[in-house]
Amino acid sequence: MDRKNRGIYDNALLAILSNEGQILPFLDVFFDFLYRRTDFFRIKTDTSEKIGFPPGVAKKFVQLAFQKYYNLANEKVKREAKLAREGEIPPPAIQTVEVETTSADDDEETEEETAPVEAAPTGQSCTATAGDGKDTTEKISKHVNGKEEVTPLINGSNKENEGVEEKADKQPVPKPPEASSKDDQDLDYDLVQAKFQSNPESYNGAIRENYSWTQSIHDIDVRIKVGKDVSSRNQIRVDLTHTHLRVKVLNVVDGSWSVPVDDDLPWRIKLDDCIWTLVPEDHVLVNLEKCEERWWEQLLVGETKINVRAIDPSKPFEDLDAESQAKIQELAYNNMQKQLGKKTAKQEKVENILKEAWDKEGSPFRGQPFNPDLVNINCDNL
Repeated sequence: MDRKNRGIYDNALLAILSNEGQILPFLDVFFDFLYRRTDFFRIKTDTSEKIGFPPGVAKKFVQLAFQKYYNLANEKVKREAKLAREGEIPPPAIQTVEVETTSADDDEETEEETAPVEAAPTGQSCTATAGDGKDTTEKISKHVNGKEEVTPLINGSNKENEGVEEKADKQPVPKPPEASSKDDQDLDYDLVQAKFQSNPESYNGAIRENYSWTQSIHDIDVRIKVGKDVSSRNQIRVDLTHTHLRVKVLNVVDGSWSVPVDDDLPWRIKLDDCIWTLVPEDHVLVNLEKCEERWWEQLLVGETKINVRAIDPSKPFEDLDAESQAKIQELAYNNMQKQLGKKTAKQEKVENILKEAWDKEGSPFRGQPFNPDLVNINCDNL
C-alpha cells in the first residue's frame, strides 16, 4: 500500500478488530472474505482459465505481504533502540488498540506448494466483488554509517612552537589527504548500501536504472517499473532460464517491445519455483528462487556489485535447522527464567541429576533432606 493511502481503512478494520477481540478471529474474517467473495483460493487447473491462481501463488502472496510488515516492525525496533541510545524519545502513538492474544498448538501441517514454471505468469489480481487491489512486495531495513572528522594538531613546547602561530596565520592549513586506502573506499561503499537498505524496493539489494531488487537468503524479488499504459499481462514477456533473465514490455502505441532487463544471472535459480506478476500501471514483480543459500552481490552479471557486508544477514527462525532452533529456544527460555529469578534449563537439569544421586549408596548426603544449596556447582562449565 502506498504511504499516502495508509490508514484510510483504519476505522473499518478497528471496528472488526474490536468486535472480534482477538487476532486469530480477525484474520479469519479477512480470509473468509477472500474465500467467499474473490477467486484468491481458486487454483487454476488450466492456463487458459481467466480466474484463480496457479498452485502456490496465492500462498506466496500471503508470505510476501507478511514479510513486508515483519521487516517494517524490525526496522521500527532498530530505530527506537537507536533513539534511546541517543537520548531521544519518539512521539507517542496517536491511537493504540489492545488485542487479547491466545496461543494454540496447531497439529496440522501444510505441504509446501510448488510454484509454477517460468512460463506461468501470474499477472491477474483477485477478481473481487468490491474491486481489485494492487499487490506490492516491500522489504525494509535501515543502517546509518557516519564518518569521523580528524583535526590535525601541532604539539610541542612554547619554544619549539615559537613563530609557528604567526606562520599559521599566513599559510593555509593543509587539507587531509583524500581517502585512498581500501578501508576508506569500503566506508563510502557502505554508505551507498545504507541508502539501498533504507528503501523497501532495494532492501539487501540495489536500485538500478530500469529495475530494483531485494533479496533474502532463499530468494530474490525483482521490480521492473512500467508505464500507465501497461494494464494487461499480455503486454509483458518474462523469459527465464537457470542462468538468464529477460523482461520485455509492449508499447501499445507503436507495437514495439522494450527490454528493460536482459542479462545473465551470477548464480543458478530454480525454474519450477519462480513466478512473476503484474501490478497494472505500476510494475512487474519477478520472484526468483535461489538454488543455493547465498547472498548475491549482483542481480545481473553486468551490474555493479553491492557490498554484502553492509546488508542485513538475518535469517528467519523457521528457516534454521532443528539444532539451531532448539539452541535459540533454550537461550530465550534461560533469559526468561533469569528475569523471573528462576533456574535456567541447565540448572534444572543439574538439580534433577543431583536429586537422583542424593540418597544413593556412597552419597555423603544420604539420609539428609534434599538441599541443592549445600552443593556449589558452576553450571556454566558443564
